Amino acid sequence: MEKERKTTEAQRKAVYKYDDKFERVNCRFDAGTKKRIEKAGYSSINNFIKLAVAEKLEREEKILK
Repeated sequence: MEKERKTTEAQRKAVYKYDDKFERVNCRFDAGTKKRIEKAGYSSINNFIKLAVAEKLEREEKILK
């Protein structure tokens, strides 16, 4: 007996196609960093990290030019 799937093949393909637009990077922070970010008023840890990385890269790329 085959197990019934909850998502269609088309839905799975759409998710995989969407995921291909991004790169996943895992990193570890010192204990308490998450609370510090939240205390600074950021509602999303992910958005804070993306903003911080983008700002740093922009500065570094200007130096390298």
